[in-house]
Amino acid sequence: MAQEQTPDDGPLFCTVHPDRETHLRCNRCGRPMCSQCAVRMPVGYRCRECMREQQAVFYTATRIDYVIAAVAAFFGSLAASYLVMLIPWLLFQLLLAPVAGALIPQIVLTVIRRRRGRYMGEVVVAAIIAGGVVSQWPTLQWLFMGAPPGGILTSLIWPALFSGIVAVVAYGWFRFGGKRY
Repeated sequence: MAQEQTPDDGPLFCTVHPDRETHLRCNRCGRPMCSQCAVRMPVGYRCRECMREQQAVFYTATRIDYVIAAVAAFFGSLAASYLVMLIPWLLFQLLLAPVAGALIPQIVLTVIRRRRGRYMGEVVVAAIIAGGVVSQWPTLQWLFMGAPPGGILTSLIWPALFSGIVAVVAYGWFRFGGKRY
C-alpha cells in the first residue's frame, strides 16, 4: 500500500493523472487531485469518485424497475407511433412528437413509482426507438419487397423523424427535467 503524501514530502501529483502536479486535495478522502478532477462544492473540492459515491445514494431503482420502464416506454412508443400514423397531416405528426416525448417519461415514472436510476433515461430512449422500429415493421417488409405503398418519405422518413424527436425529448426530460431520474 502506498504511503500517504504530505505537503512536506514534496510536490503532490493527481491520483487519476499522475503526470500533473497539484496542490488540491479532496476534502472528503484527502486524495490529491488536479483541477480537471476537482468538483467544486459549497464546502470545498471533492474528487469525482467521492461525488459518485455521494450521488449513488439517490438512485433507488432496482433491475426490475429498468425492465418495467423499458416495457412501458416500448408500448408507449408503439401506441404513439400507431396513433400518429392515423393522422394524415405530416407536419401535425411532428408537432405531436414532443407531446409524446414528454408523456412517455411521465407514464414510465408512474409505473416505477418515481424511483430513480442512473441509466433510466438511456433505457427509456432505447425502448422508444425499439417501439418506433417495431411500429414500422410492415413498412420495412414492403421496402425489402419493393417500394412502400406511400413512398419512402411518408412511409419511413417521417415515422423515423417522429420516433427520433420523441426519443430526444424523453431523454432531455430525464436528463434535464428538474430532477435526475
